[in-house]
Amino acid sequence: MKVVAALGLTLLLAACAGRDEPAGSFLDPVCMPDGSVAWRQLSNDKGEFVDPRAKREYCAWNKAK
Repeated sequence: MKVVAALGLTLLLAACAGRDEPAGSFLDPVCMPDGSVAWRQLSNDKGEFVDPRAKREYCAWNKAK
């Protein structure tokens, strides 16, 4: 049963695999326009990493008061 569970988990994770790159860091993350933290940047259909939507300016703690 453990082998079946391990195989199923492996297949599930493989299905979710895609090419991505780290964005920001744990102590200095980047945020989406809605303010949510983004840890990864996904590539476009051509496999390019251009014009990321997540930026440090969007984080609530980086906005001027």
